[in-house]
Amino acid sequence: MAQTNTNPTSAFSVGVRLHDLPEGNVEERIRMAGELGFTCIQLPSKVMFKSYGIDRTGLTLEFAEHLRGVLDEAGVHVAVFGCYKNLATPDAAQLADNLEEYAACLHFAAFLGGCPVGTETGRPNTGNKVADDRFSAEAMDAFCAGLAKVCAMAEEAGVPMLIEPGWNEVVNTPERCRDVLDRVSSPSLGVIYDGVSLLHPTVAAKSTDVVARMLELNGDAIRVLHAKDYEVVDNEDSDGWCDGSGSRLVCHGAGETGAFDFAQIADWARKNHPGIDCVIENSTPATNASCRDYLLGL
Repeated sequence: MAQTNTNPTSAFSVGVRLHDLPEGNVEERIRMAGELGFTCIQLPSKVMFKSYGIDRTGLTLEFAEHLRGVLDEAGVHVAVFGCYKNLATPDAAQLADNLEEYAACLHFAAFLGGCPVGTETGRPNTGNKVADDRFSAEAMDAFCAGLAKVCAMAEEAGVPMLIEPGWNEVVNTPERCRDVLDRVSSPSLGVIYDGVSLLHPTVAAKSTDVVARMLELNGDAIRVLHAKDYEVVDNEDSDGWCDGSGSRLVCHGAGETGAFDFAQIADWARKNHPGIDCVIENSTPATNASCRDYLLGL
């Protein structure tokens, strides 16, 4: 018998990324999400492409109608359809191909019923590598130019286009997020907010201030939340949330380490956006249920 996360006092509609569930095809994982008591999912296009052996040409109306039936039966909806292609790349051919991918995903999202398409905020190099070039004004110009084209497509398709700021990308502070929202004026544009993604070791101890600034500057545009936790480890030898301090953030599912207190965001959601979709990131099959319960208990 399926569990349920219906809770009249909960700030969130709690969801899970499809690829954080046990192995299975897309249909099986959608059913797992419902059975675990999640009410929404993040559906990454790359996971779907791998599961079905397709590319963007397979994003048809018939396929969307099939998935809608599976979703309805499981009692879950798509909080975000992920299309994480670099909009800040300086390679014109690469950008053109990325824009075609966004166009296909936006139309598929419309076929699914109008769910948002989500993306990260890119890096201004052809390898999409984390480097200091992401902090430049030129990087912001490149990202905003690419995003404006995608938002025009989103308006035509009639679906929201959401950006997810992150320390490792071009839009790496609350202020830069506000700048993008002001420069790319589109009714389709909104934000996925992940409180941990804007942290790095030097500011982790001041996370309350960073969260408050993000909510104050950009709260009106936040449409979906991501929820995770972190630990600080004493090396920067691997990719991660690094800042030159010698340490980096390693991410875990929401509530797993206790380093990030999601209560501040829950209070905001309850007052300003009750029932907002909140998708857990970096959980595992062993921790999905405890992460869900942590968020529902706030």
